[in-house]
Amino acid sequence: MYPLPILDRKTVVAPLFGDALRGPPHVFDFSSGNPQVMQYDPAHFPEFQRKVYEVLRESGKTWGIGRYFEERRTMLRHFPQMIQEERIYHVGVDITSLPGTSLFAPLDAEVFSVGKEEGLGNYGGFVILRHGKDEDVFYSFYGHLQSHHSVREGQRIVAGEKFAVIGDGEDSGGWFTHTHLQIITEEARRQGRMFHGYVGAGDLPLLEKLFPSPYPLFRY
Repeated sequence: MYPLPILDRKTVVAPLFGDALRGPPHVFDFSSGNPQVMQYDPAHFPEFQRKVYEVLRESGKTWGIGRYFEERRTMLRHFPQMIQEERIYHVGVDITSLPGTSLFAPLDAEVFSVGKEEGLGNYGGFVILRHGKDEDVFYSFYGHLQSHHSVREGQRIVAGEKFAVIGDGEDSGGWFTHTHLQIITEEARRQGRMFHGYVGAGDLPLLEKLFPSPYPLFRY
């Protein structure tokens, strides 16, 4: 079970962004405890993008990370369904880089699904990769991508092979330019939860069985 298969010393975990990420990241605070989050409005993409990248520029860093397991009620206030369902805990990691940045497979994989989730606040372009075999199967999910996909479902790719490009605007679902990296277990897939990037408090004790930390898969 993930992440044990990738802890084997023989397993190659390739950098998701190749050599595009330089230096340490800025760690964004998108939690409800940060009053600055009230300025972010996905319904107005250019201004939303400008504000997020202004924070990044002021940090002196060239790329950033939005944290796994972060409570984001304020960030999600524009999406009534999320608030009504109390799905306010982020179960991916958001890696911020420039539009058009390429993504490379961290592990050997089969392309499980590609497509575009329409609508403001959704994933826009996405790719889901299937890794491992038998009891070690798990999935890595990448959202907010350019929707003109260069890979197809069922295609085999190897660690380090380019498979996607970060999108923006409509292709990102209106979110600031980044990719949402998430790990999805076979159990979560069986439950029909492949597109649950946020969960409620009742799911928190089950995170290891459904959406474990993606950090072990992220190299730069």
